[in-house]
Amino acid sequence: MKKVELVAVGRVLRSEGKNGSLKIKLHSWIEKEPFFRKVYLGKEGECREYEVEQFSLVRNSPFLKLKGVEELNEAEALRGQEILVSPEEFPDLGEGSYYDFQLLGCQVKTIDGKPVGDVKEVISAGGSYLLIVEEGGKRIEIPLVEAICRQIEPGKKQIIIDPPEGLLELNEI
Repeated sequence: MKKVELVAVGRVLRSEGKNGSLKIKLHSWIEKEPFFRKVYLGKEGECREYEVEQFSLVRNSPFLKLKGVEELNEAEALRGQEILVSPEEFPDLGEGSYYDFQLLGCQVKTIDGKPVGDVKEVISAGGSYLLIVEEGGKRIEIPLVEAICRQIEPGKKQIIIDPPEGLLELNEI
């Protein structure tokens, strides 16, 4: 599987013990025990698939044991590699909730059909979120709130907005 088709969830910090276990660092948005059964590890381009044998928390540090990684030197060879997961492995968040990666690349249009740009980033801003939309070198910050983002369809890679007057011109110089 190619890296661009996967979502980064963490990184391998180092090997741990003689049995090939890995000490890992998961991204902060993974709040509970990981949900994935398969991971992909790699630095560039193609990634290698591994089945998760065991996940454990020891003194609040996460550890991962992968099938096929049985020795210290095999685990040490994975040091520093990104941990990637297929988007299909992510649990459904329910109506009106989305993972950041689902919104990235969505085309943003106004309710009257005027193209605004593509979502390049989703950032947290004091408990709320902003869509960073870019088009032709222009960057627009759009609050990710129901009053503005009227229709979000990640499957169609489309977000329809009803921006208040002046929002789209706010970042213009």
